Amino acid sequence: MNTITGSCLLALAFSAVTANPENAWLSNVSAKLPAEEAALVRRAQAALLGNVVVAKPWAPRRGIVPSTGTYHGVWNWDAAFHAVGVSHWDATLAREQVEIILSGQQPNGMLPDVLFEGGRVVVTVTKPPVMAWAAAIIDRRDPRDAWLREVYPRLVKNTEFWLAQRGGRKDGLFFFAGKDAGFECCDDSIRLDNGYRFSKTDSHRLWPPDLNSYMVTHYRALAYMAGRLTLPDEQKKWTKEADALAKRINERLWDDQLGFYVDRDRVTGKDGPALSPAGFVPLFVHIAPPDRAARVAKLAADPLKFFPGMPSVAYDTHGYTSNGYWRGPTWLNWSYFAIKGLKDYGCHELASSMRRTQLEWVAKNGSICEYYDSRTGAGLGARNFGWSSTFTLAFILDWNNDNLTWFFPPVPRQ
Repeated sequence: MNTITGSCLLALAFSAVTANPENAWLSNVSAKLPAEEAALVRRAQAALLGNVVVAKPWAPRRGIVPSTGTYHGVWNWDAAFHAVGVSHWDATLAREQVEIILSGQQPNGMLPDVLFEGGRVVVTVTKPPVMAWAAAIIDRRDPRDAWLREVYPRLVKNTEFWLAQRGGRKDGLFFFAGKDAGFECCDDSIRLDNGYRFSKTDSHRLWPPDLNSYMVTHYRALAYMAGRLTLPDEQKKWTKEADALAKRINERLWDDQLGFYVDRDRVTGKDGPALSPAGFVPLFVHIAPPDRAARVAKLAADPLKFFPGMPSVAYDTHGYTSNGYWRGPTWLNWSYFAIKGLKDYGCHELASSMRRTQLEWVAKNGSICEYYDSRTGAGLGARNFGWSSTFTLAFILDWNNDNLTWFFPPVPRQ
């Protein structure tokens, strides 16, 4: 190869990379990673981009469906998670996911469960309040004041829905409800057995530690946005709400005998049917006292409970099934929240071991899957799954930093 020809080829290669920001980002990131992690990042990015769909209900915005061929719509918390993933290289695409869900917001502030490609919108249930968290992450990675001014009041309005319709104002804690509470949370999970899933009244509901921790995140994200928009009074208000809710979680959702955060019946005060990764989410949002985090970590390290696969209910739960949708398999969103929380509280060896298990399971399957057998690591459900791809990225790129947690208070120390 002569010098001129070589220079031309290099120029063409550089042009091909820079013409597509996702290629430039991937090239830059991959160069800094071990080969096996770079391969997972490449697969995760390809899965997310492969799930981009333009359909009439949200056009000209580009929606990201959970998995093409299996899911034909944009789901609420999937959209938030997809936005977090693609915000690494395309903040515009990330913002569009938030906008699609906000376009279906109801007069009472509720965000829809799903907007289908055919135009049907599901508003009989919603999904966990993680959209403000996603919006804050997008803004931090690519600040756009005009966009923030547009979405912030919509997310504030969503707060009113949770306060008025899901127990927050009456109870001081929040619950999942709707026609099928499982659709707001974790579908057929054992934690919603004993009538909690299909309760016809709010007298038979659970206060879940994950939902309430997500609401802490929601408040703190609103406080971040209010600060960005120079609204100091609102920033103080949301910070105060977050602190107060964190206190109530610690007062009312901690089981001192078990040493774990539990689902709690809002009327009887009894624990829910199963322990799950929901009990680790208070660590992710940095509201657990250190002594409690240490006790939670013991359950994480227990092979009868959550080690090594972080199953969606504890291994020793009656009815646990390692490949049974939400009744025992591993879901990477919950895994990330749980394991990153353990890491942030200083459980480095335990967290690193569990993280390694998750990534090995992703790597050994031909596609990034919807969920995983929590015994064998076999991939299950839909292939090229969106939020599994986002949290594969998070386990690699948002592990040794606070990119997803910077607006939480520091982890409390003894």
